[in-house]
Amino acid sequence: MGEFARRDVLSWLGKGALGAVALGAVGQPAMAASGVTVLRGATLVDGTGRPPVRDATIVLAGDRILAAGRHRDVPRGLRVIDVAGKYVIPGLWDLHTHATFYENTVAPLHVVQGVTGIREMWGQPETHDTRRRIETGEVLGPRMVVASTIVDGPGSIWPGSDVVRTPAEARAAVRRARDGGADFVKVYSFLSPECHAAIADEARRLRIPFAGHVPARVPVQDALAQHTHEHLYNLFTSTSDNADALYAQLRAMPDDPADPNWWGRHAGRMERAAVATHSPARARQVFAAMAGQGTWQSPTLFVERNMSRSPETITNDPVALERMRYIPVGLRAQWQQIMSGRPTRTPEEVAELRKFGDARMRLLQQMHEAGVGVVAGTDAGFAYVFPGFSLHDELALLVQAGLSPAQALQAATRDAARCVGREHESGTVTPGKQADLVVLDADPLRDITNVGRIHAVVSRGRYLGPADRARVLREIEVAAQEPVEAPATPMGCCEH
Repeated sequence: MGEFARRDVLSWLGKGALGAVALGAVGQPAMAASGVTVLRGATLVDGTGRPPVRDATIVLAGDRILAAGRHRDVPRGLRVIDVAGKYVIPGLWDLHTHATFYENTVAPLHVVQGVTGIREMWGQPETHDTRRRIETGEVLGPRMVVASTIVDGPGSIWPGSDVVRTPAEARAAVRRARDGGADFVKVYSFLSPECHAAIADEARRLRIPFAGHVPARVPVQDALAQHTHEHLYNLFTSTSDNADALYAQLRAMPDDPADPNWWGRHAGRMERAAVATHSPARARQVFAAMAGQGTWQSPTLFVERNMSRSPETITNDPVALERMRYIPVGLRAQWQQIMSGRPTRTPEEVAELRKFGDARMRLLQQMHEAGVGVVAGTDAGFAYVFPGFSLHDELALLVQAGLSPAQALQAATRDAARCVGREHESGTVTPGKQADLVVLDADPLRDITNVGRIHAVVSRGRYLGPADRARVLREIEVAAQEPVEAPATPMGCCEH
């Protein structure tokens, strides 16, 4: 951009409400170095909760939003993209993912489906390598918040987990996570209450968050220091009239070395049975405590609902078969191995699991109404949970659980960014934020499934229009057929 054009843009931005904040937030060098792109004519749903802005103008310079609002006259010489009749929302976050080290398939698949930020829940060296290549522009992929390796107790089902048996070992695991470059510590289901408490204390001392499963022997109300609770685990056990007796039983259960996961399956059966003794009064107390502490819930409704089905209905699902062409062959084989190891479920068993899932969704609605922060996560990378695609499935289920379309959208934008500590640079379409946007063909506030009707994606200021997205999808499909060496991905959680 020439000096004269740059002066015109600065003058234009500075004239009114459109960009007064932007000049201070981004500054002139970014604009001068990278040029300016203008999206014009769409309805802006900026994620803040303010009413939509019709016929909006969104100004991008490099990887920053310069301005967003109404402004009709655009200086000549700028790149203007006409998106009249479309809807613009913030880039989406998926706060529970795996396997993004498949960087020619999984990483770009998130982006072309509008997922411009993710939280990887099992950090491995390959995960950090992929994040570095994304940040340097070598790989198309989302912004990443990366966990430690899984920190778990004896009986852990994951090779490579950091297994801790004593509080001292638990504290050391937190230090290893921090020193290894993790953004947070990932905890899992088999931790003892004593080790979980030690992790909470050490994480607080070192100022590093910890998140993950609420361990099966830990009541939800004893895990409030944990930044996020995943999968809605333990809620009915914790809110049962018999909670104390149930947890005493869980803590007394021995391990079975011949079948490490039997213990987790038994805990899952106890959780389902606890629905019958659920106490609404206890639930209100638990939810008030979570809201007061600022503990977030990442319910991952889609994976839980999917895994309540009989395996052959998952593997033969036409939608899954269509999406499978984008999944790398190695990961596809792992998914097929998972399903081949699952017994067929009777219609009665499926109905019972569906009934339990419905009870969880009702509890989630009560939790949300009580003020607990709810964020969107999918378990993408786990069997038949498709990176990018499944976030749209998750949003639809959040609405089924009682969130409004606007609230569900914020669970994947503004609130997700707050949850991962990125609210000052992500989550809303406002001046100074990172240039991550999704352009939709239809109104997401009218019907949340319209979030899946993607016209274009802006990732780090790069505009991927319809032709670009189609090209990237073709490249992913080709890359998915090539064998790639990669670490194993999660094969299941104890209650799936």
